[in-house]
Amino acid sequence: MNEMSFQQSNRSNNLEEFKQLYREHKKDVFAMALSILRDFELAEDVLQEVYIKLFQYKKQNEITNVKAWLVSVSRNTALDLYRKKKRELTGFDDGYFERLEYLSEDPLDKMVLAKYLELLDSGERQIVILKDISGMKHKEIAKIVEMPLGTVLWKYRVVLNKLRKALE
Repeated sequence: MNEMSFQQSNRSNNLEEFKQLYREHKKDVFAMALSILRDFELAEDVLQEVYIKLFQYKKQNEITNVKAWLVSVSRNTALDLYRKKKRELTGFDDGYFERLEYLSEDPLDKMVLAKYLELLDSGERQIVILKDISGMKHKEIAKIVEMPLGTVLWKYRVVLNKLRKALE
């Protein structure tokens, strides 16, 4: 195999790997951004920016836990954007939950997510989305949201009680 075809083959493999990472983790990245921004279009912007950062970062660095890296970068990017906007982000338009293809196809999941977003503050939403939608462990969540593990466990328990009472 000559040098040119090896480079093309390597690029093709990298592109396929990148596409696979996108398919596997777009839901987690989008959910984190949405939990902070509460704005569909801004969360989509963060999703795009995070994957651009991943593509650039992976050229020179190895990532051991891609999911944790993506969620952490998503959180930081969304927080930066939130601070930059310095305004009250609007709620949702009527067709909002019909466009949530990143999170789930299941209408029940969309209803549950809607309830989370309406009832919880930003910090609570982050913890619940990371735990219940992304399936992360409390220890991983504590690292990402930069809180002690005990605080994350306590907040998660409080949030579940808050949701139970609201659903009754």
